[in-house]
Amino acid sequence: MYERTVGTIGGTIFLDTDADGVQGPGERGLSGVAAHLLDAAGERIATAETFAHACEGLYIFSGVIPGNYTVEIVPPEGYGFTVPGMGAPGETASTVDAANGTTTTIDLTEEAVQTMDLVVRDAGLVPAAA
Repeated sequence: MYERTVGTIGGTIFLDTDADGVQGPGERGLSGVAAHLLDAAGERIATAETFAHACEGLYIFSGVIPGNYTVEIVPPEGYGFTVPGMGAPGETASTVDAANGTTTTIDLTEEAVQTMDLVVRDAGLVPAAA
């Protein structure tokens, strides 16, 4: 049996049109948004951009060794973050702290690498207040 030694971190960056913190019907993913993988020291170790087309709004970091990470999302000009932590389990809900643009911490343990195909951290964006 193949034993995985590296993990995958990813998620969806979506336009939260009703600003409830959860991706609802009709709320699309946003393409071309930068996501940075940060190590425990806050150093940027990888950058991804959200996809257009079939998986619009999805970003992926693969081949991630066990450790502690956060994902930093860079909102496009004119956008800010929606309210975090509102979704029920299984929902696409924002996990980004609006003050610093980073997700909740990811403790990518060896066990998590072996049992989870993808560690998810989603981000909801709303138009910035003018």
